[in-house]
Amino acid sequence: MSALGPADRDAELSRLLTLPHGVRTTTTLLDPPVALVDGASFVAQYQDIYFRECYSFPCRRLSPTIIDGGANIGAATIWWRSRWPRARVIAFEPDPRIFQVLQYNTRHLEGIELHQCALAGRESSRFWAEGTDAGRLEPRPADDRRLVSVPIMTLSEVLRDLRRVDLLKLDIEGAETEVLEEAQAQLAKVDRIFVEYHSVVYRRQTLSRLVGLLERQGFRYYLESASGRFRPFHGVPVDRGIDLQCNFWVYRH
Repeated sequence: MSALGPADRDAELSRLLTLPHGVRTTTTLLDPPVALVDGASFVAQYQDIYFRECYSFPCRRLSPTIIDGGANIGAATIWWRSRWPRARVIAFEPDPRIFQVLQYNTRHLEGIELHQCALAGRESSRFWAEGTDAGRLEPRPADDRRLVSVPIMTLSEVLRDLRRVDLLKLDIEGAETEVLEEAQAQLAKVDRIFVEYHSVVYRRQTLSRLVGLLERQGFRYYLESASGRFRPFHGVPVDRGIDLQCNFWVYRH
């Protein structure tokens, strides 16, 4: 984190929150300063990662192995390396423009492995490049101006040559269940998973499949809903095609 005092930090957070959606800027909230693709989405990341420390985990190893699926601009990757300077972080970001920002923000970190591709459990490479933090593999027609073809990798390909993974983070906007299902034969290598479950309004919900897979693999989990609802039967808020998000912290007995 940067050396900003509390007053300057709060002023910078307020500035970022007032920026229009999708406006690019930089911020000194981290040291060195980082480039952003959206102020409000970074504020949410900053509060979760740097204050709540939602990706923290106990680890005695000096060089933990971390897979960052859906790395966005690199806020989590930077935090892990500040905690464990020798950590091996393997980061995936499919959006071509955001990937350039990820490269810039992690340029000072040696040994970070960056992949401009999507983790996927199927062969579709049509990606909805939403531009901030909600891009996803898009199997149905959407705004064609923001549909791009991206390379894909399966999680089993990533895990194949790894002996142990201390943390697998999946924030991949609706592809998480199929990605884990595809790699379930190799999940014994993984100690912990942070996964954001996203329910996309035009797809069947897969929460029961996700929970069942985790239980069969011998994991326990803690979950939180990302947002509460008032009178849910009277209407479900939809944010960029997502009508439910649950965050899972998954660990072994």
